[in-house]
Amino acid sequence: MKKNIIIFMSLMFLGVISLHADLTFNIPFDPDVVGPAYNDSNYTFVSEYFDVINEGITDNFTVLVDYIEIPSGWSLGWCHEYQGGGACHVIPWPWTFEFGSGDTLKLDFSVIVTSAGSMAFTYTISAPSLMETVVLDFTYTTGVSVDDPQSGEKVLLKNSPNPFSESTTISFNIKNSVHRDAEISIYNLQGKRVKTYDIAPDMNLITWNGTDEKGAVLPSGVYLYTISLDDEITKTEKLLLIK
Repeated sequence: MKKNIIIFMSLMFLGVISLHADLTFNIPFDPDVVGPAYNDSNYTFVSEYFDVINEGITDNFTVLVDYIEIPSGWSLGWCHEYQGGGACHVIPWPWTFEFGSGDTLKLDFSVIVTSAGSMAFTYTISAPSLMETVVLDFTYTTGVSVDDPQSGEKVLLKNSPNPFSESTTISFNIKNSVHRDAEISIYNLQGKRVKTYDIAPDMNLITWNGTDEKGAVLPSGVYLYTISLDDEITKTEKLLLIK
C-alpha cells in the first residue's frame, strides 16, 4: 500500500509540474546591438529573428515591447512569425495569442534611425501559467561616424568589387594614426561581428572571402565593415555578398 501511495503522489507531483508554461530562448545575436554609423542619412535596422520555445503547456501568452526613452525622431517596431504566419506590431500595444505546447515563436525588432544615439528596450512575456513574467533586455546603438567630433580622424575606407561573390578587397588609408591600434571588423545586419583583421602599420588593404572566423561560408546579404582605432569605431561602410 505504501508503495502505491508513493507512486500516486509522484504522479500528482508530475501533474502539477506539467500545468505550468516553461519558456526557453535562442537569441543568435548579442542583445547589445551596434548598428551602422549615422552619417546624415536616415536608415532602418532590422534584426534577425530570435526564438521563444514553449516547453510547457498550451496557454494564452502576451508579448509587450516597450522602451523607457528613445532618441528624438527614432521609431521602434517588432514583428513575429508563428505557425506559418506573421504580423508586425505597434509599440506599446500588447499582442496576445495561444502559444501551443512545443511550438516556437520567432520575434524580431526594427529601428528607424534619424540621428546618432542609443536606446534600451524590453520584451515582456507573460501568461497565467508562467511561474513569473519573463523580461528580455536589449539595446541598440549607432556606430561612430567619421563625422563625429569625438572621432578626430580622417579615414578613407572602401571595398572593391561591390557586390562580390568570391572575394572583395577592403582598402583604407588612416591619417594621423601613429602609435594607435587599428582593426577592420565585418558585421552582419544583426550586429554580430563575423570577422576581424588586425591592421599592421604598413598595411593599406585586406581581402575578405565571405567567411567567418572559423572559415565557414556566410550567406548572401548586406554586411557592414568598420575600421576601429584604439577599439573605437571610426568609420562604417556597406558591402553586398552574392553567392
